[in-house]
Amino acid sequence: MSEPTTGASGAAAHTHTHTSVVKDPDSGVPIMLAQAVVLAATLTFCEIFCAPLTATFRPAVFALVPWAGVASLLAVMFAFVVGFALLWCAESFAYRMRRRLQPLVYAAIGALSFGVWTVWVVLGVRNMITGRLGAGALSAHDTTIAAVSGALLGMAAFFAAYTLGERLARHRAALAALAVASALVACYGGYVLFVMLHTL
Repeated sequence: MSEPTTGASGAAAHTHTHTSVVKDPDSGVPIMLAQAVVLAATLTFCEIFCAPLTATFRPAVFALVPWAGVASLLAVMFAFVVGFALLWCAESFAYRMRRRLQPLVYAAIGALSFGVWTVWVVLGVRNMITGRLGAGALSAHDTTIAAVSGALLGMAAFFAAYTLGERLARHRAALAALAVASALVACYGGYVLFVMLHTL
């Protein structure tokens, strides 16, 4: 009778370990929070890097720096609003797999989710603004390029979150610096978006 009880206890302990919040033993920072910060910082950097391409999509009504700010705002929103749920999903899918395959699960979820976010949210906001200006919407060609670009950015960001999140959780100061930098860029993007919508 003792063996089934022991097996049940072991299964319960394993389930508790998987579902509980995993923290870095030294800093006490939750690993998933560190992954979300890495996700936000990586997407912000990538959106700024890609802004010279995406700002010139027709109709080209955005200046480079303001559009980079707006795109970064939407990327940070994705990381901290949708990103936590997606990171949890990626962990749930990947934790039983071999360690080598786990980054691929994160990258696949990132590519699919941020590709969809780019088309539905980022381009949705852009088309709303250009529509109010009477400039029309993006062409199917530019929409496809934006979707592929978003998928690549999501793949890179989720891969970085998986590979760097646990390491960065050990360094509270570096984690806070990345979070503050991403938040500042997002605040600038929020200000730009507010001014745009207020003046249209």
